[in-house]
Amino acid sequence: MIETTETEFRVEWTDQERRTIEIARAYSKWVRPVNWQLFGTFTFPGVIYHDEWADQQFAEFINGLEEALKSDVCYIRADERRFSGCGKPACGLHYHALLASVVPMHPALVEWLWTSRVGERSEDAGAFVVPYNPIQGGVEYILKMINEPEGDWKLRNFHLFHPEARDSYKPNARFRRNLRRLEMQQNKFTPPNV
Repeated sequence: MIETTETEFRVEWTDQERRTIEIARAYSKWVRPVNWQLFGTFTFPGVIYHDEWADQQFAEFINGLEEALKSDVCYIRADERRFSGCGKPACGLHYHALLASVVPMHPALVEWLWTSRVGERSEDAGAFVVPYNPIQGGVEYILKMINEPEGDWKLRNFHLFHPEARDSYKPNARFRRNLRRLEMQQNKFTPPNV
């Protein structure tokens, strides 16, 4: 409920709204330590009836990006769609994602890879990718629908790129192999100390 007077503007949150904000802040704090490089919005053309198909398209897109970079890619992805109602227009399935890699990624390459997978950029499809700027609230934007039925989110390779997750992850042979590969890539793309 919003109450206003001429001299003051105050917002009073319900308990549920306050809990939602606290949850989003806690997850935002947890996600921040990754050295994110890009923020992107990835939109599908037309109506997507099968979320599994969309997940597969995004996974193949990331596989293609990893192949192009010759490096692992970490992402956190928020799935978003809104159904029409309550005065809001319908919004087709699209993903907001933060991307990280040891290898520098160029936004134009990421956009091109997406549009080559799902179709040419049009008014209702394509990719919009920009360099990540931590002060612009990209993490919070990704997590804005964390408690909404129309929202979902997914992670990939987070345990390799997040310092605390890496330390708390129960190592197995695959994890150790992936970590060694990531460290070799870091050595290749990190300039030596002078």
